[in-house]
Amino acid sequence: MQKKKSFIRKIMLYLLVLTGLLIVALGGFLISSYGILNKEIKDSSNTFLEIYSNELSNNIAELDQILTSVTMQREDLEKLKRNNENERLLSSIALQQYMQSLISDNGVTDIIVVYDSNYDICLDAIKTGFHFQNKNSIRDYTKLAFENKTTQNFKWDFIYLDNERYLCKMFLTDSRVIAVYIRTSKLLDYLDMQNNGNRSIALVSNTGMIGKLWGYEKKDINEGGYISKINLNNYYTDKKMIVDGQLTIYCYTGKTSVFQQVHSSMIVVAITVCIAVLFMLFILRYTQKDIAVPMKLMVNDMTSIREGEYQKRIQGEFNTKEFQLLQETTNQMVDEIIGLKIQTYEKRIELQDMELKSIRLQLKPHFFLNALTTISSLNSQNKNEQVKMYIDSLSKNVRYMFRAGFHTVSIKEEVRHVKNYFEMQELKYPECIFYLIDLPQELEEWKIPQMLIHTFVENEYKHAISMGKILTILIKVCRQYYKGENTLLIEIEDDGKGYSKEVLDYMNGHTKNISEKGNRIGLWSIKRLMELMYERNDLVMLENINPHGCLNKIYVPENPKHELEEETIQIKI
Repeated sequence: MQKKKSFIRKIMLYLLVLTGLLIVALGGFLISSYGILNKEIKDSSNTFLEIYSNELSNNIAELDQILTSVTMQREDLEKLKRNNENERLLSSIALQQYMQSLISDNGVTDIIVVYDSNYDICLDAIKTGFHFQNKNSIRDYTKLAFENKTTQNFKWDFIYLDNERYLCKMFLTDSRVIAVYIRTSKLLDYLDMQNNGNRSIALVSNTGMIGKLWGYEKKDINEGGYISKINLNNYYTDKKMIVDGQLTIYCYTGKTSVFQQVHSSMIVVAITVCIAVLFMLFILRYTQKDIAVPMKLMVNDMTSIREGEYQKRIQGEFNTKEFQLLQETTNQMVDEIIGLKIQTYEKRIELQDMELKSIRLQLKPHFFLNALTTISSLNSQNKNEQVKMYIDSLSKNVRYMFRAGFHTVSIKEEVRHVKNYFEMQELKYPECIFYLIDLPQELEEWKIPQMLIHTFVENEYKHAISMGKILTILIKVCRQYYKGENTLLIEIEDDGKGYSKEVLDYMNGHTKNISEKGNRIGLWSIKRLMELMYERNDLVMLENINPHGCLNKIYVPENPKHELEEETIQIKI
C-alpha cells in the first residue's frame, strides 16, 4: 500500500512558501524603493552641486578678473613709488577711482585693497553699505599679511575679522600687495535655500576649513569647522572642484533624508504588504496552534491505540468544535470496539479452555485406568505397604491434575509434582527409571503452563519405558535468548527409542494434521496449549539423537498473551 503524505504538512509547507514569497516581495520592494530614493537623492544633490559650483565659478572668475584688472594698471601702480608727491597723489586718486568703478560694475566684490610699502600708501574701494570699521580691519589685515608674509600668493583663502568671514585673494610683490575680499555671507545669497532639503553645501579651502555653508548647519558641519571632523557614515557625500587645489564645494546629504523622500504611494504599498505578511504569520500561527498541533496529538494517540495500547484515549483540550466532536466520537467508537473485542476475546478464551479441558478429559481416563491396574497388581502381590504409598502419591498427583487449566504455575511447583509422579511410577516400574533434574535456584519462580513438564514425563512412561531396562531421563532448565526475547529453555532428554517421523513432522510444524490414531494426545495438547497461551507455534521442538533417544526443547516466554484465573475442582464442587 502506497504511503500517504500528511495534509497538515502540506498546508504548513504551502503557508510557509506563501509567507516567504510575501516577505521576499516586501524585501524586494523596500530594496528597490531604497535604491530609487538613493538615486533621486544623489541626482538631486548633483543638481544642487552643479548649480552652486557654476555660480561660484562665475563669481570667482569675476573676482579673479577684478584682481587681474587692478594688477594691469602698471603705470599708476608704478607712480606710487615715485619720489614726486603730486604724481603719487594723482596716481592714487586715479587708481582708487578705477577700483571703485570695478566694484560698482561687478557687484560681487566687497572691497579691493592696494598697499605699497615704499611710501606706506593704502588704497581701497568699498561696496556701498560696507561698514567703515570692517574696512579698517581689512586694511590692517592686508598690511599685516604683507609685512609677515603669511598669506599664500595668488591663492584663495578664508579669513575671519570682526565676527565676519571673508573669502580673499592677494597678489604679492616685493613692495606691494593687491587684495580682493568678499563676505562669505553674501556669496550666492540670491539663491533660494528653502528647497535644499536635508542638505549642507560647504565651500572648503585647501586646508579643509569650511568657509561658507549653505543649508543646514549640523553638529559636525558648521562654518569655521573642518571636514575631517565630519562623520561620513551619516551622510551621502559629493564634491566638485571650484579652483584646483584651492577651493572645493561639498554637498552633504543626511542619510535620514531617504525617509523624507518617501512618497505616500510607497508608504501605502509598504504598509499593505507588511499587513499581508503579518496576517500570513497570524494564519501560520493559527494553523500551527489550532490545526497542526491538535491533529498531531490525535494521530499520535490513534497510532498508540492501533499498536495495542487499548487503554489509551485521545486526550487534550481542543479550541474548535470540529476537533472536539472528532475527539468525543473517536473515543466513543474506541470504547465500543474495545468492549466488543473483549467480549470476543473472552469467548475465544473460553472455547480454547474448553478445548484443552476436552483434551485433558481424554488423558485422565487412561491415567486412572493405569492407576487402578497398578493398585490391583500390587494388592494381588500382597504389597500392602506399596499400595499405601502408591495411593498417597496418586492422591497428590490427582489433586494437582484437577487444578490444571489455561493458566501458569511456577516451575518449582511443576518440578515438585513431577518428582511425586516419578515416585508413584517407581512402585509400578521399579528400578526402570533414572532421572536427573537441573533447576537453577534463580529460575524457580519462572511461570510455565501447568502440566507442561509432567505431560512429557508421562509420555516417557507410556512410550519409552521397558521392563528390565533402565531409561535415563535428564531435565535441564536455563535462561535462553530466543528470537528476540528472553525465554526459559526446558530440555527433556532420554535414551529411549525416539519419536516416529509422523510425530516429529507434526510437533515441529512440518505438517498440520494430527494423527487419527489418537496417539500422543498429550504432546498434541502441549503444542496447542503453547500456541494459545503465547500466540506462537515455534516454542516446542522435538528431535531424535544418536545413537538412540530423543531431545525435547520447550521455550517459555516471560509473560503469556492469554491466561485464565486458576480454577480448582474443589471450587467447582
